[in-house]
Parts: sequence; C-alpha cells; structure tokens
Amino acid sequence: MKIKLKYIMPMLMLTMTACASPSDDKETLTASSAITNESTDSSSTTQVSGNFPEKLNMEIERVSFDAEVIAHSSANKKSKSYEVTVRKFDKEKVKEKLLSNIEVAETINYGDEDSYQGTKEEYLSVSPTGIFFYKNLYAYVNNAFSLFEDDRNAEMYMKDIDFDFASRDAAKEIVLKELDSLGAGLGSEFFLNMYSLDYETMKENEKVLDMDGEPDKSAYKPEWSSKDNCYYLCIRQSVNGIPVGYKYADADENINEYNAPIQLLYSSSGIEFLSIDKMFDFSDKNEEVVLADMDKVSACIAKKYNDILNEAKYSVSKLELHYICVKESETKYTVRPAWVVTMSEIGDDTPFQMIIDAQTAKELIL
Repeated sequence: MKIKLKYIMPMLMLTMTACASPSDDKETLTASSAITNESTDSSSTTQVSGNFPEKLNMEIERVSFDAEVIAHSSANKKSKSYEVTVRKFDKEKVKEKLLSNIEVAETINYGDEDSYQGTKEEYLSVSPTGIFFYKNLYAYVNNAFSLFEDDRNAEMYMKDIDFDFASRDAAKEIVLKELDSLGAGLGSEFFLNMYSLDYETMKENEKVLDMDGEPDKSAYKPEWSSKDNCYYLCIRQSVNGIPVGYKYADADENINEYNAPIQLLYSSSGIEFLSIDKMFDFSDKNEEVVLADMDKVSACIAKKYNDILNEAKYSVSKLELHYICVKESETKYTVRPAWVVTMSEIGDDTPFQMIIDAQTAKELIL
C-alpha cells in the first residue's frame, strides 16, 4: 500500500486557555482614520491610547480592508517579551512509547535522526526536535479527508460527534496525557482543532488515483467499519493567550490549519498518526513592549501592494496577532509579536498571507 504523505487537519478552533479575553469596548477603524502610505517605515513604539479596533473597514487606493482584528491578550496594544528555545525530545523515550506493541523490521540511523519500519507498515522517524509516526489506518484516512486547497473536502466532516470508544472530551484528555508522556506537554494553554471522522463519510470520500489520473480501486480500504472511527487533532502552542507560529519545516511561511506543528489521529487503538514538526519553550523576560498602532500596520500592507505595477485590487479579511519564532541559526530562534494578515487578490479566491512585525509595523520575512 502506498502512502501519500500529506497532513490532514480539522476546522473547528477550540481555544484552550485561561488568559484574559479582549476588551468589551468594541471599536472599528474606518477610512475616516486617514491612513496614508507615508507611515510604512515607522519603527515607533510610542504608547497609543485605547485598544486595537476589532474591525478594519477602509480602502487605501487598490487595497480594501473588511477585516477582523484578533489581538488576543494584547488588545491593549501591549505585549510581553520572551526568550525562546527549541524543545529537545528524548529519542529513546519516544521510541519506547510509540513502538511498544510494534514489531520492528528495519532500523535506519541517519545523522541525529532514527527511523523504524514495522512489519505491518508502521513507521516512526524521530530526531531531537521532531517526531513523525503512523500506523496502517492513517493511509486510508489520508485518502478520504483533506484540508488542502487543491482537494479540500473538510466541510463534509463538520460534525460534532462523540464516538463509542471515547467522547471528544475524553479523547482530548487522553491525547494530552500521551503528548506529555512523549515530552511534548503543552501546559495549560494552547489552540486545538478537532474533527470527528466517521467511517461512513470516509468510505464515501475515499479517493486514490493511479498514474493516469484514474481511480485506483486496488488501493482502497477493503472494508470500513465503526472500528475505523477516529478523531483528528491539530494543536498549536500558545503563550499568554497568543498563538505561536514559525516557518513550518523551514519551508512554509504560511500559518494555516494544514500545517499546525502538532497533528494527531486517535482511534480506539490509540495513536494512529502523530506529527510534531517543532516545539518551543518560552521564558518570560519580564519586559513589556508596546505595539505599533493599526494605522501603521495597515499602511505597510497597502504600500506593498499598491506599489505593484499592475491593475490588481486586493482585499484584506483578517489580521491575527501571533508570536512568531524567527530562525537566526540552526540552534537559535528569536520571537516577535507579529500580525498574520490574510488577504486575496479580488477576482481570485485563493488566500495568501503577509506577516507584519507588530512593534515596527514592517514586513517580517521568515
């Protein structure tokens, strides 16, 4: 059986945090705020009174804003400062935990990464900073459920279902304990997405194509049953109520559902799939930084796309504050509060992102 290695992710965002919620004083920044492109180069961190607006409604030449602003715990335009280190995993502990009931047929050691192939197509790869593991069921689930833009079918699974082997809440608790035992504990705050994948819907949506682009029925699951019901979880770390982002796999600068750092498939047989690309540990520097006003952020976005020599128009739909971990070297990261901006070219529904340093209001290149 061939496995097409892609990640699958759920849709419904459940914020697991006890941090303070944004202010109830709702505010909308409109065109009357008179934003201009001239403020783009500002690195000012001067205190600005009030909170960030909850909505942006304006047009700056060819860039229109009808955007939700999600500042999380920094709605008051202040943010904590942190030092960050990449978490290291105990490879032997991970191996003992995930391969405890698996007969290993082959072991490959390459540098600091160890890989194990099981006799029933199980697979584990573990390095000091990452884990990738799957068992047989994942291959079939991977052919039936997707959040990728090119073959997305997630809406068919938007169901809040509790399975007989464990409720959603019980499954979440089990998964968190499993992660903790692997050295991937999340503490008390994180962002978690969860899907209930029922076997009937997976059977209806299973799809495998051969080299000619035709359905390859030989690769389909021979039989689906209630034993195949499973939960898919996607988890992103959070600090002070703000989600953490970084350049996924040192390649993907977008921060989306499909590339969450921790992804896991859980069934009545336990963990069926686990991917941990990278985790970070944060230490509070006991410093507070002031974030740039939203007019400077908006101006930075508008200037970049208005300076493009074409007639295209652009629409901004969301700005969400993250702590972005920026790789300085193989062993060193720094962390910056930054706005992840979701936008699209009008006439093309494909969204893309821009990341703006929340202190300097300048584009942040990962």
